[in-house]
Amino acid sequence: MTNKGKAKQKEEIKSLEILIVDDNEQITKMLSTFLELKDHKCTVANDGKEGLELIKENRHDVVLLDLAMPEFDGYSVIKDLEENNTLKDHKIIVFTASTITQDELDELVKRGVTSYILKPIDIDILLSKLVETANL
Repeated sequence: MTNKGKAKQKEEIKSLEILIVDDNEQITKMLSTFLELKDHKCTVANDGKEGLELIKENRHDVVLLDLAMPEFDGYSVIKDLEENNTLKDHKIIVFTASTITQDELDELVKRGVTSYILKPIDIDILLSKLVETANL
């Protein structure tokens, strides 16, 4: 590949603003470290209420939202956004290790969630999904 081709390829992958909402600080640290090494900017919320407030600021290209969190979980975040008719205004990827059925995941997508990924996650697949979702 020529230098011009490499420059063009690098240009096409823009830096994303990613919000990670997960109560597990080890996961948020690992994800944000990996994504920042790939030149993306990450904001982390370790609980659903903080995550919801950050989502409402609407300054992220994509949101990675854990469904299973204590007290105010990902489902509560989705419900609040739905009730305010703003769920479809955000590109949200839900991710979870909980025992959720395919039908339940499909229902979340019908309601307005952009996509989903199951834990444990393959970090490269996650990165591809984030870039793909941000470009929708």
